Amino acid sequence: MGEEPQKGSRVVRISSMIVTGSVALSIAVIIIALAIVGGFRKEIRERTTGFVGDVVVSPFGTDYMNDAFPLSLHLSYWDRVEKLENVSHIQSFAFRHGLIRSGEAMQGVVIKGVGKEYDRSFFNASISQGHFPSCNDSTPSMELLVSKRMAEALQLEVSQRVEVYFIDGATPRLRPFRVSGIYDAALEDLDKSLAIGDIRVVQQLNGWSSTQVGGIELLLHHPAKMERTAREVEEFASRYAMGDDDSITVRTVKDLFAHLFDWLNLIDMNLLIVLVLMIAVAGVNMISGLLIMLFDKTSMIGLLKSLGMRNGDIRLAFLFRMGRLILRGMVFGNVIALILCFIQHRYTLIGLDQSNYAVSSIPIELNVWSFALMNVLAFSLIITIMLIASTMVTRISPERSLRVK
Repeated sequence: MGEEPQKGSRVVRISSMIVTGSVALSIAVIIIALAIVGGFRKEIRERTTGFVGDVVVSPFGTDYMNDAFPLSLHLSYWDRVEKLENVSHIQSFAFRHGLIRSGEAMQGVVIKGVGKEYDRSFFNASISQGHFPSCNDSTPSMELLVSKRMAEALQLEVSQRVEVYFIDGATPRLRPFRVSGIYDAALEDLDKSLAIGDIRVVQQLNGWSSTQVGGIELLLHHPAKMERTAREVEEFASRYAMGDDDSITVRTVKDLFAHLFDWLNLIDMNLLIVLVLMIAVAGVNMISGLLIMLFDKTSMIGLLKSLGMRNGDIRLAFLFRMGRLILRGMVFGNVIALILCFIQHRYTLIGLDQSNYAVSSIPIELNVWSFALMNVLAFSLIITIMLIASTMVTRISPERSLRVK
């Protein structure tokens, strides 16, 4: 009997193991879910901004891939936009729709013309063969960077010559291009028909001057503030625009890819549900463990009360014991989650259908601050649940709990 107070009853030990395991499982699931959601958000944001930038300025009333109405680069207020603190890079573009032909195969193509100032980091990382079109020469480049889907559909290869037809009225115009490279960005809505070329060629095809473009893309230091930056550009346009300035429309990447970001918001909702369920599971198991411990130590609690120990001090002792179990479970859960996340990030064991999820495998991205905040939040919530459950101590009467042996 003297050994039991030191090691505890078998039921209490089993309960403690269950409590530790449930906390470890809950924390592991939450961290993995947080890492996956962060991975999807990072991948989608990088891919979409790689195509269109964070904020897009285009002629008023036109869509993003407009090739009918130009926007002048000489806007009277543009120097104010360039000085915005959040703007890291500015690049112009122009679109032209056509039909690309290779042998007997033909399909629609949208050529996005870019200049030498264009940030190529996204496409350079996505190129599987060849290179980005050269836009630095004095003469316009007749090279095209085509998508993997387009290359497979038309059986295109690097350095292959292709013909592109552009419809102007009743007479189509033919231009020969050479495939400089093939990229795979896994955004089917765009890359199935999007090709990258020299903006000077597109300007000539559209009949525009060198100072007329289809739009301007802004890359930002802090993408989370893109709505604020878009509003600042709109304010400059409304306050400082001159009479001969073109009217503009300002949109964020979230406006252009609303369906993708709505999907991310849905994933965030699922993450919240997972968080609530896992905390609830851990909390219920912790309450069960606390009650088992209280029932097992009823006589001891009655003795302590009869000796003058206050309810608050007894509750604190049990909370300290449960807090150790919580921390142990959280440590195990963190270790398990980080190991699994590292394995998936390093070896991409679990794949996905790229056409449905825009990525070929489950992405992993775990922010240190969100990781720490989640641990603190989970510990605080579980301790709060324990604090409420520990009020059972006040209901234990010394007279009824003490037994005369």
